[in-house]
Amino acid sequence: MPSINLAPGTQYIITARKRRVRLYSIAILIITIFFIWGIGLYVYTRILTATSNTIKTEIGTVNQKLSQLRDEATRVELFERRLVEISQLLDVHIGWDRVLAELERLLPADTILTSFSGASQSPTIQLEGATQNIDQVALVFASLTKDKNHPSLFERGSVKEIERQSQQTGDGPAILTYTFSMTLEFNVDALKKTAL
Repeated sequence: MPSINLAPGTQYIITARKRRVRLYSIAILIITIFFIWGIGLYVYTRILTATSNTIKTEIGTVNQKLSQLRDEATRVELFERRLVEISQLLDVHIGWDRVLAELERLLPADTILTSFSGASQSPTIQLEGATQNIDQVALVFASLTKDKNHPSLFERGSVKEIERQSQQTGDGPAILTYTFSMTLEFNVDALKKTAL
């Protein structure tokens, strides 16, 4: 039997409703996607901000440690520089103990030194002393200078002055003493630290 359409626009309205439902569904889906994407971006931004703050804090801590280490490195560098300078000073330092030991070893027993002067970079020393025998002055000089049969630290020397002095002690006889002044030369390099 033939059908009669009593509402000719109903088909169009049904189609339009289906389209509208489909459009609303798509719109809701798009809005939901954008909402989820926005929430994801917000969470991601918060995570990045938190990570950035953590990294900034760690960088601040590292910078503080670097500052402390830089100060320590500067102290270590200055200490090492001082060590090098001290080592250089010790390399050119004269061991005067060897000079004094040599004087003690070579001087006759009754000779008294009254003055000793020398400088660390000078190869000479000046001695003043006293002895009771004039022959002792010659012995002192001979014992202090070096020759083939007599090893000594001192290379050569010269007697500058000999003076006779008489001292009266009470009613006894006068005591004669001879004061002398001499200069001795030695090898400075033999007394430096590197030569020891």
